[in-house]
Amino acid sequence: MRIPPGGKTDALCETIITWELNGREFTTTGLDSDQTVAAIKATQKMLNLI
Repeated sequence: MRIPPGGKTDALCETIITWELNGREFTTTGLDSDQTVAAIKATQKMLNLI
């Protein structure tokens, strides 16, 4: 997904990341108006799970 910088929108970006760790697969999601922040939130959730 690409969102042009400086856009005037209230849209939300959902990031879904599938992880595999020690043969176990799980998915985390992040939701934010900024796509980078959404990805960071999904990554933070993964780090809290391990």
